Amino acid sequence: MAQVPEEESLSVQSDTESIKKVAEESLYEELTVLSFQFNEITEGNKELTKKLSKMKVDYLRSLFSNTGSAASKVRRGMSFEIDDCKFHLEAMTRPDYQPLVDDKRIIEKLQERITLTNMELITEREHNEKIIKDIEDLKVANRRLREKKQENEEEMCIFSLYCNHPVTDELTVSLLKVHEDELLPIVLDKAYELMELAPHVPIERCRLAKYDIRDEVINQSFDLDKFGHLTIAQTVGAARYYSFGLFLEICKANETFKKYNDGGIVLMISVVDMSTGKAGPAKPMRGEKGWTVGELKQHIGELFNIDSSCMRLVMKDNDYGSGIIVRDVSDVGITFEEMLYSPNRL
Repeated sequence: MAQVPEEESLSVQSDTESIKKVAEESLYEELTVLSFQFNEITEGNKELTKKLSKMKVDYLRSLFSNTGSAASKVRRGMSFEIDDCKFHLEAMTRPDYQPLVDDKRIIEKLQERITLTNMELITEREHNEKIIKDIEDLKVANRRLREKKQENEEEMCIFSLYCNHPVTDELTVSLLKVHEDELLPIVLDKAYELMELAPHVPIERCRLAKYDIRDEVINQSFDLDKFGHLTIAQTVGAARYYSFGLFLEICKANETFKKYNDGGIVLMISVVDMSTGKAGPAKPMRGEKGWTVGELKQHIGELFNIDSSCMRLVMKDNDYGSGIIVRDVSDVGITFEEMLYSPNRL
């Protein structure tokens, strides 16, 4: 291995140190330049910071000077809170602070009670309003009910109902009220119930008939097979009060009802006592226009319990020229309608 002479080695070492020194000087100069530039930038930033702070202060002053701005409102609110805090801090140093605290608590409790009372009043007012509304609704409903009731009253038919009661055997009179649209079978049920015929007589043995109150005779019978599909208004005509009544007929178990047609003639029948020649009290009897004299004598016999074969009929007419005329009509071979033109006394 070759060896470097000592002189050469010292020369190389000297050159290396020179290069290092030159490099260090160059780096120092560059660092100095950078430090100067950094200081200049720092100073510039400080100036900008001062300018920005000044701009902020000026802007805030402009906001506070404008009373309508949000910042001004916040400032005033904060001022009020600060003043309130100062007031309480000053009050805490006074000897009468504790009574003020007690008064404040009392005021707070009173405020709570006032709030609860207001809520109760609101609830009570709502309840009262509901009650008032319910009352108004009830008034409307009652008014409608009265109007409906009045309409029903105007549509009611009122009859004097007559019946020979099977228990007392007396002529009973009651007031029968039925709606004009009720069918005749329903009216018969109500009349049957009104006269309290159950359980003495079944309703199948009962029939309604048109009754002449003045002459106390039946004018027309209302058989269900003929009138059962009609209403009472259709049967007797729509009216509130009637000049005639209804008669609730009762037949015996083995009997059938006699038929009475509308348009019959009411007769006043008297029986003459042959021994004295005096006429007894007259009784009304209804006669059918289609009867013959023989049928008329048969019905008179049933009314007075007299044998029709031993009977003679005479008719009393009023002749304004010559007074009263009595005619024998026992053997007249004509119908009852042809014989009579107006109510007469036989």
